[in-house]
Amino acid sequence: MLVLVLAPFAPGQKSPAPDVGTIVSRMVAARQDDQAHMRAYVVERDYRLLDTQEQPKAQVIASITHSPPDRNQYNIERSSGGMGAKVLRDIVQKENESLQGASRREISQQNYEFQLLGMETVDGHNCFVLSLNPRRDEKDLIRGKLWVDAADYRIHRLEGNPAKSPSWWIRDLHILMIFASVDGMWLHTFTQAIAQVRFKGTYVMESRDVQYSSGAETARHRRNPGMLAGAVVNP
Repeated sequence: MLVLVLAPFAPGQKSPAPDVGTIVSRMVAARQDDQAHMRAYVVERDYRLLDTQEQPKAQVIASITHSPPDRNQYNIERSSGGMGAKVLRDIVQKENESLQGASRREISQQNYEFQLLGMETVDGHNCFVLSLNPRRDEKDLIRGKLWVDAADYRIHRLEGNPAKSPSWWIRDLHILMIFASVDGMWLHTFTQAIAQVRFKGTYVMESRDVQYSSGAETARHRRNPGMLAGAVVNP
């Protein structure tokens, strides 16, 4: 279970928190270091479309091969749920399109203004909580909050709404992303998107990573379906 505990400062912290510019600079440096040490891997990802009672309406299982620095290939292993499955397959395709222009979507001072809101504990990790304020109204930028580890400056959690709606059909879209260490790599492991669709009601999409393989080693990543986020920490 993901646990958030609000605190005005980190327990046991003896000195003031760094200023927001320092936090963001260290966060960007940590992300660049993780990318520099990224290895090729294959992930099996489970995509589900749920109703408001969290009952599955459609499911797609995809095998995704990531080849550093920025090449992804995917294969749909299983699919069920009619039109709902088509929506999920479209999401898989979009996630694995060319990463050209990724710099316009990354969490950096080029794309966002940041404000330090305080500190919270996320699964036992003291985190700086930063507000995310996009510099442009674009659908790939998120207006919301970011949780950054106070020790190693890695992003644990991102939550908010797109600065611009991705479609006329969607009146509101709330996004949650979870990040975790998997086989020594810091990866985006879980996404939940809750959308208010015009004339259709509320839809929930969840994607979670369930199994990784990297070279001859395999890191298995299995979670209880009822849990919010799947995250393996140094298995």
